[in-house]
Amino acid sequence: MKKFAFLVVVGLIFAGCFDLSKQHHMALNDENGIDTNYDASKKELKIAGLNEPFLLFFYSTDCVACMAQIPALNNIAKEYKDKIKVIGLMGGRSDDLNTQLSEFKKKGADFLTIANRKSVDYFSDVVGGVYGTPTTYVFSKNGEIKKRFLGLVPQSVIENEIKILL
Repeated sequence: MKKFAFLVVVGLIFAGCFDLSKQHHMALNDENGIDTNYDASKKELKIAGLNEPFLLFFYSTDCVACMAQIPALNNIAKEYKDKIKVIGLMGGRSDDLNTQLSEFKKKGADFLTIANRKSVDYFSDVVGGVYGTPTTYVFSKNGEIKKRFLGLVPQSVIENEIKILL
């Protein structure tokens, strides 16, 4: 019994040493990736070094509507470069990095894109689940979800949401 109690105490100590709300995410097109911190009690997602609104764009490589959304998000990323960050979360059938890179290059996304399944699942959990693609979330600079779009959305509609936050 003493051995069991000791193991429980040691387990609790180690569990307290790891903060699962803080994560590092590798990107396909940025060697540094990004670091995030999610505060579940406030429902706020913070991205290290970012003090501006951001978009999370969930898409898959075999989704026609997703591919149609990419040019609008490329335009937004370029036009609002210093005012908002666009982050793509690419789901798909492959965990192979070479396959992911190949698909990413074919699709032409110019914004930061994360394809690691663990990271995509993390972001999906943060927003409460993603049940279809394309899905775009607009976050305030404080990391709060302000708007969710499911499906193909005109660039002007996303820009209107951005302008509200700026």
